Amino acid sequence: MAGDGRSPKTALFQQPFGIWAQRLIALVTAVYSAVLVFATHYPKPEELVGRRLPSDKLMHFVAYGVLGLLAALVVRSRGRLVGRFPPLLGAGLAAWGVIDEATQPLFGRAADPLDWVYDVTGLMIGIGLVVGINAIIMRSQDRRDACPT
Repeated sequence: MAGDGRSPKTALFQQPFGIWAQRLIALVTAVYSAVLVFATHYPKPEELVGRRLPSDKLMHFVAYGVLGLLAALVVRSRGRLVGRFPPLLGAGLAAWGVIDEATQPLFGRAADPLDWVYDVTGLMIGIGLVVGINAIIMRSQDRRDACPT
């Protein structure tokens, strides 16, 4: 497009998603974030998920992994999942994890710094999945564009 050497397909993939897709992804992420804040501050989590809870650390890892994935999709939906954005996103969400953990004692929960380590690990995996899949698709499209037809 416009002399940048990329085909219309590759250039299109780098563009933001449609406005409705952007809004839907943002809405799902906002709702998930609100549910996550509620769940991490609810005084008796066994009432929410039953007596047979999975490991607390596993729940932190998965919950924040999904948050990282959704947040990275929001950034990607706007065509900005390049350069400094993934690390900034990770840092911002990690800071949110600190606040989340630090405010739990106000609601009768215990704050555990190791929970935050699992939060950050989940965030890195979630964001990394979106970044990695995005890179694979981009490379694949670049290779197809480079092959003569």
